[in-house]
Amino acid sequence: MRKHWLALAACGAALGPVLSYAQEAENADQETAEERAWDIEVEASYLLKSGNSDSESIVGKANATHEGINWRQTAKAESVNTVGENDDGEQERTAERYYASYKLDRKLADNNYLFNVLTYDKDTFSGYQYQASYALGLGRRFIDTPAHTLDLEAGPGYRVECLEPETGYADCDDKEESLIGRFAGSYKWKISDTASFRQNLSTEVGDENTTLRSETSLTSRINDHFALRLTHLITRDSEVPAGTHKTDQETTASVVYTF
Repeated sequence: MRKHWLALAACGAALGPVLSYAQEAENADQETAEERAWDIEVEASYLLKSGNSDSESIVGKANATHEGINWRQTAKAESVNTVGENDDGEQERTAERYYASYKLDRKLADNNYLFNVLTYDKDTFSGYQYQASYALGLGRRFIDTPAHTLDLEAGPGYRVECLEPETGYADCDDKEESLIGRFAGSYKWKISDTASFRQNLSTEVGDENTTLRSETSLTSRINDHFALRLTHLITRDSEVPAGTHKTDQETTASVVYTF
């Protein structure tokens, strides 16, 4: 069964971009230059704290979306690093997290779509060396207005969770593999020409562990390229190795540059 799912994941990851390119090329004459372009955001924040305690935090994020006639692509990357002083006054890393995802949607009639999504999450303080998953299924855009959009989706998937020791970003001597059910929702609200709200929620349900990722953001645009963004991220694992917490929360205030 695991080999079947690994083969399915590999085929989806390999064929998805190829099919997307072929279909977009076929309909290129129907699209405008704006529809063919990628929307790319780069987000960064830096926090330096001194006094009773000294710490330095750097957060970097990138988001890219492409909305075609038949295909929709979404890519995301995140990096969080915090270095602070311990009780002995020595510098040590207190937070280190990396996250990446790629999602490909094939649009169907009546606001329905098929989705493929790959995720990779590496948090060295979560108890897991990394967590990677692939899922595919059916989604639907239940609300589609100039001010509001709401997407809901569900489907089966496959997840790999690496415990110590880790031998690389993809290799692991001690890992758990399982079938999962993925459920997700995305809500966007254009409050005004300069302000927008977004809520992304996803959960992966497995026999041994259920994960949750909730990202809430409020963006205020300054001009065509720059914006300010306040983001609150919650991640949760129902089962974690001993000595680690089940829930993590992050709140960041960032400067966003849009290409």
